Amino acid sequence: MKQWVDKQILEKPAPFSNGKALLLRINRCAVKFYDIPATYDAEIEELEHQTRLFRQGIITARELKAHRVPFGVYAQRSKDTYMIRIRCTGGGITPHQLRAVAELSSRYGADFIHFTTRQGLQIHDVVLENVVAVIRKLKEVGLSTRGGGGNTVRNIMVSWDAGISPKEVFDVTPYAVSLTSRLIAEPDSWLLPRKFKISFSNSDDDNANACLNDLGFVARIQDGIRGFKVYVSGGLGLKPQVAEPLHDFISADQVYVVAESVKRVFSRYGSRKNKHAARLRFLRNRLGREEFEALYHQELQWLEHQQVEPLEIKEMDNRSKSGITLKAIEENCSEFATWKKRYVTRQKQPNLYAARIPLFLGNLKNEHAVALADFLSNFGDNVMRCTMDQNLSVRNIPEIYLGNLFQVATAVSDLSGEPRFVGNWTACTGADTCTLGICLSQGALRELRNRLKPLKEHLDDLADIKLHTSGCPNTCGMHACADLGFYGRSARNNNVMYPEYHIVAGAVAGDTQARLARKIDRISARNLPDFVVKFLDTYRRKKPYFTSFAAYIDDCGAEDIRAICNRYRDIPDIKEDKTYYIDWGAAEEFSLVGMGMGECSAGLFDLIEVDRDMIRKKRRELESLTDLEPLATALYQITLAASRMLLITRGVEVRSDQTIFDAFDRHFIRTGLVDVRFRKVLQAAENPNGQALVHLKPLVYELAQSMEELYQSMDDALQFPEQKKMETILEPPIQALTGEHKTVELFRDYRGVACPMNFVKVKLDLAAMAVGQILTVLLDDGEPIENVPGSVAEEGHEIVEQKKTGDHWTLRIRKA
Repeated sequence: MKQWVDKQILEKPAPFSNGKALLLRINRCAVKFYDIPATYDAEIEELEHQTRLFRQGIITARELKAHRVPFGVYAQRSKDTYMIRIRCTGGGITPHQLRAVAELSSRYGADFIHFTTRQGLQIHDVVLENVVAVIRKLKEVGLSTRGGGGNTVRNIMVSWDAGISPKEVFDVTPYAVSLTSRLIAEPDSWLLPRKFKISFSNSDDDNANACLNDLGFVARIQDGIRGFKVYVSGGLGLKPQVAEPLHDFISADQVYVVAESVKRVFSRYGSRKNKHAARLRFLRNRLGREEFEALYHQELQWLEHQQVEPLEIKEMDNRSKSGITLKAIEENCSEFATWKKRYVTRQKQPNLYAARIPLFLGNLKNEHAVALADFLSNFGDNVMRCTMDQNLSVRNIPEIYLGNLFQVATAVSDLSGEPRFVGNWTACTGADTCTLGICLSQGALRELRNRLKPLKEHLDDLADIKLHTSGCPNTCGMHACADLGFYGRSARNNNVMYPEYHIVAGAVAGDTQARLARKIDRISARNLPDFVVKFLDTYRRKKPYFTSFAAYIDDCGAEDIRAICNRYRDIPDIKEDKTYYIDWGAAEEFSLVGMGMGECSAGLFDLIEVDRDMIRKKRRELESLTDLEPLATALYQITLAASRMLLITRGVEVRSDQTIFDAFDRHFIRTGLVDVRFRKVLQAAENPNGQALVHLKPLVYELAQSMEELYQSMDDALQFPEQKKMETILEPPIQALTGEHKTVELFRDYRGVACPMNFVKVKLDLAAMAVGQILTVLLDDGEPIENVPGSVAEEGHEIVEQKKTGDHWTLRIRKA
């Protein structure tokens, strides 16, 4: 490990330095959480080369993306800024490494570093020209970003208390460290069908979510031999799934061949065509258990026949550094006693303690990270772990120095003075920076924290409750693992979009009993903080009668959630109260603007899901309705939802019931996509009293079913197998154009069309064109030009030209 000094950092006094320039104190240390492969320098040079080609205009943004994402470099929502994700096996990082990350963030990025739900670190707001420089400097302190993203072996997780827990079977950290070093040195680890996630848990409590990873190892001892129970094909994301057992027991020396065999099956048989169905669990579900395991055992037998070397295991030293010269501080205040009760635990090592540093939303200011690193360096290198709940756990602290740690913890994190419940909150970045985000999940939690401050004396009763939020259905905020969880979606009221969250609850962790949180209800983003306050009060009063939060949810908690949500069903019209249509922390009305291609699609399908939910809900209600007027109303709402459900896929934006029915007739009945006999239903719905629909109830149901079947048949291009000619949907292409458009096969003027409708229209235009043809589009300045080109490029099409003319833009696209 080489020492290095960044002159620019030295010239800029670092925080907490009293004005004195700081030197990155990089020392050769015994504690290493992985070995960086010998090929890493050459890989960085290739990334640098590709970045240079992009900046010269020789390659496209999409081509560069293929190189930067496997390096953990992600585009942020703010233009031309990137996030860099750092590998930290099991959350392990040394004090001097943490200090280096903080100083690099101060020099090149944001004023904070972010702790992830996969026990890694992120530097945000790095401009492209500095990305490679940051990666090189991280490498010099023993940190890699390779595998931080893309279809690669991702950061391997480990129980945060591995090596120190009195309840653990044995310390699993060395196995994760050695497996990381072996896998990231293998070229095929970077060419997988999709991401490949591995986790190690040190006991049946499974606090590392081994049962929710592609491959999970849970520590076992059988007949005096160390080993693991092995799980396979778990995962979160849009379609989360609990893993299935693969082995009841393997000896510890089989860890590598098992992991490599699963990786090879995944690489050889996983789908590389559809990334939304490419994770290992989809492969196992498609093949079935027997065929999947037969292929796995073939690989395993081949590797065993080759007599592959097992992992080299180096035990971690969980002792405090000897010869500590730090002067101990004695604390006797009540705040210190409360802090110890909330955040300090005794280790299995005599006279040593671990403590949680809670970080609100997973963020730690750079200057605070430097101060914390400097303090912890007094106790050695093996002194901290990033946790899956976006906090930092410090370890190996002698009891006499807990007073010192208390002072540092309260200085670097104001959460250290708040109940542990608030420190248990987990949230993804949401739409603040992520191009996948729909809702501002962090903004919602900031508001919730404000609402709970007057009640904090009651929150210590909820210390074990995990509250997780995600800005979209992807599970980056771990909502599927939550006691109480939320994930963002877009909803509609009087055809105007507003931010909303699905509520999930009741997840259980642990070997043999793992289960995901189940979806219970939904709540508007505006009402989410009020809902949580009322629900927690309800649970706190009933808590003594239940053995666990999950037991409460199973008994009456789900009904309590629905009862509270019923108070917030009525969403005011935007003219009555605009706040419902503005997300927490946002300044403007809610929209899907700023989302990338895949993200735009997520928003579009979310709107479709609103109507599908409405149809299902009204059909359930109809089972108990007998009065004529409620019957007619429910059937009308089914007809309206079925008619509106897929209009967005045709690029149609409507704001009145009549225009919905007219557009449905034009785009679906006249095109032959649905049967002409459903026109009777539309005509009946247009009847002023609406009761004519009661006599057509079976036909209304058939219409809803027909639209559901059509939705299920739709492909990635929003096309249907039996779709008629596009002429009835799109205007005929303009031929023999003059001026700048004279050589264009198709020309569209989408000025005045808002996001995401302009993107949908472009998508449909391209679907009707031949490969290589040019589509020229006129777009408004602002949000349309900021978002449509990126969405189009994400689908693989080439942006030939993008130029401003007056108050609008001309975008030329070559179809891929």
